[in-house]
Amino acid sequence: MNKTPIIIDVDTGIDDAVSIVVALQSDKLDIRGITTVAGNQTIEKTTRNTLDIVEYFGRDDIPVAKGYSKPLVRDQIIAAYAHGESGLGTAKLPTAKKQPHDLDAVSFMKKTLEESNDKITLVPTGPLTNIAILLLSYPHIKDKIEKIVLMGGGAYEGNSTSTAEFNIFADPESANIVFSSGVKIVMCGLDVTMKAIVTYNEIKNIMATGTKAGEFCGEAFKFYYDMYKKGSRIDGCAVHDAVTMAYLIKPEIITAKPANVKIDIDGKNSYACTATDFRPWRDISKDNALVCLDIDREAFVDIILDACKNYK
Repeated sequence: MNKTPIIIDVDTGIDDAVSIVVALQSDKLDIRGITTVAGNQTIEKTTRNTLDIVEYFGRDDIPVAKGYSKPLVRDQIIAAYAHGESGLGTAKLPTAKKQPHDLDAVSFMKKTLEESNDKITLVPTGPLTNIAILLLSYPHIKDKIEKIVLMGGGAYEGNSTSTAEFNIFADPESANIVFSSGVKIVMCGLDVTMKAIVTYNEIKNIMATGTKAGEFCGEAFKFYYDMYKKGSRIDGCAVHDAVTMAYLIKPEIITAKPANVKIDIDGKNSYACTATDFRPWRDISKDNALVCLDIDREAFVDIILDACKNYK
């Protein structure tokens, strides 16, 4: 089986952590490295969480490179309210001996892409700062990128504001660079990720697997579930970032449409909106993204459950 080579770019909070666990277990993905960025928590915490995860789950062979600590232009925001002070809710991991790669995230991505015989898919699940700086600094590298499968945005809704999703809102100028780059983009935004729900009973099933992956993901989900219960009408928690891995592992469970997506970096009430044009009469030659809109929720949960059951 030919594995899809990927570099994961994360601001490791709860759903990023679950996404990494799913990726580590999959026999369809070849993880060439993981880079970190500030977002759900500070860069120190997102990097520490990532190092702890890869070592705890026996993959300290995977390089982890530390990325940018703040957005390109705007003031930094973090989401401790959603992910806790550590970024992993109440889940605990042993502190890894593993250290970050000698190269910073952008330099690591450049080197890995240049040295690869195959094109590599980038999978960012946080603010797009690292990816934007990579594309700005080394425009030739676009030819080595297969596509960018990202979690961010929303054609019809926001969460940080009524029109803006958190990852884009955290660094809209970087998002604008990425969406304007000409690289093929798959946007797993709130339209699909708010349907990627894990219920309370499914969290119990994940914990009941008895594996360390099940125990870790289940404990992280409990914090996330409580946060959603307080702040929404959803009976469960949305595992946003793991939708990117579901798309790569089992794309047939996701419904998507091509569109032209522009990032609003000027508007007062629509700042950081991913303005998505699905109009039948639009100029389709300007379409720059495949926008995910729906998901087979049960099949998605099975991907997470199977990862936890089968993790070696």
